[in-house]
Amino acid sequence: MAKGVSLKVNDKEIRLKDFPMRALKNTILGYIKSLNLEEEPKDIKIHISLDEEDKGGA
Repeated sequence: MAKGVSLKVNDKEIRLKDFPMRALKNTILGYIKSLNLEEEPKDIKIHISLDEEDKGGA
C-alpha cells in the first residue's frame, strides 16, 4: 500500500529498518482511516513542531 515512508528529524533523514517503517506506516494509516474520510488517502504528510514543553524542558 505505501510506496515509501520517510522520517526526518531536525531536517535530517532517518533511515528506518523494516519493522519501524511498517509500525509508523500502519499507526498513521490506522489513525487516518478512523477519520472516515470521503476518499482513500493517496499522499499523507505530517509536520510536527515542538515547543520547549514538548521537548521536556523546564
